[in-house]
Amino acid sequence: MRRLLLVVAPALVFACSGATGTSNPPAGKPAPSTEPAPAESDSAGFAAPAGAEEPPRGNPAQTEVSPELAARIKEKFGERCRYERACGDLIGVDCESAVDGPYHYVRRDSLEIVSRCGGACRLGCTDCPPKAWTCPTY
Repeated sequence: MRRLLLVVAPALVFACSGATGTSNPPAGKPAPSTEPAPAESDSAGFAAPAGAEEPPRGNPAQTEVSPELAARIKEKFGERCRYERACGDLIGVDCESAVDGPYHYVRRDSLEIVSRCGGACRLGCTDCPPKAWTCPTY
């Protein structure tokens, strides 16, 4: 049995190594192309979106709130709610929406809820953001 193994093992190793009796020489390198190589891009062929710049920040009409309005918001919606941003006659009131609280779109003058979004949506949210909210959203 050992003698058979000593004869068969080297033949098996030779056969499995991919070596063949005749060898083809490796192909030479192709001649360099005279055309310039295409520019490297990570866009995967997609066009850049029009107006992809970051929206302007710090617009006082959208980011600042008067102390009176902030107090009215807390009085109507609770201590955990705060003014976040404005768009025309609507304001966004964030009641810890990042941790499943509601986000309200309300009228600036009356604080009437136009639309309720965020974590409160399991209670039935519609129209988020409302059609009247024409400003960019995050």
